[in-house]
Amino acid sequence: MIKGQTDRVTEHAKAVVSGREISGELHRLACERHLRDLKRQKTKDFPYYYDLTAANDVIEFAETLTIGEGEGNKTLKLIPEQAFDLGSRFGWRKQSNDKRRFRRSYKSVARQNGKTLENGVQGCYIAGFSAYKWGKLFTVATKKRQSRLAWEEMAKFISSDKDLAEYFKVQDYLSRITALGTNCTVEALSKEAGLDDGFRSIYSSIDEIHQHKDNKIYKALYNGTRALPETLISMITTRGDKLNSFCKEMDDYCIKVLQGLITAEDLYVDIYCLDQGDDIWDPRNWT
Repeated sequence: MIKGQTDRVTEHAKAVVSGREISGELHRLACERHLRDLKRQKTKDFPYYYDLTAANDVIEFAETLTIGEGEGNKTLKLIPEQAFDLGSRFGWRKQSNDKRRFRRSYKSVARQNGKTLENGVQGCYIAGFSAYKWGKLFTVATKKRQSRLAWEEMAKFISSDKDLAEYFKVQDYLSRITALGTNCTVEALSKEAGLDDGFRSIYSSIDEIHQHKDNKIYKALYNGTRALPETLISMITTRGDKLNSFCKEMDDYCIKVLQGLITAEDLYVDIYCLDQGDDIWDPRNWT
């Protein structure tokens, strides 16, 4: 650990794996993956490393943001799981070029647990404060209304903080945010509005993928990023209940990544759910 810096990512992982923090099996596997990767970082078989400063930068940025919704403004405070996910996505780096390791992210968690807010944090951070200029960022869903949710989280962060607002221009009627220092733009796109072609996006927030009938949106966005040195396609979902779906296919794939049955070093996975046999009425399982 770097002297003077707190490692909230690794601290949370250790707390979960040791049993000090209650967790479902799949989130525990995500924590185990982080700890396992720390032990083998910067090796021939694993050319990645964990940059604590990079992890802390995005966490600290998040906790300077203002939540304007509700009665009176309040400063965003990440719960440990959110700090773990944000810090992991931005902290892990490629040894070859120091760019972010994770180009894709899949996070599943129940409703009202801040997953869209989290994607909004990432969008503001990448658009305004990365080194990339003139980049394209998108918030995406099957319906326009849904695609604007993460976009609106970004707009609310910006509008609620006069200091942050100096770095961005929000054009609500165009569903567009422009970062004035980087000229990066954030736009809300949807399948119903004609999202069929690929885009070179440095960041895409794909909301509620359990509502997607197929993988066409994901493939269009993912294929468009191949030439980029760094990108993040952040998929969020509550999983839904359709077994014959793209979401179920992606979920099964991601579980195998966590279990170590499939290797996908560019894919970040965290799934928060009850384990089979858990009692949904037991208050200890509500945390």
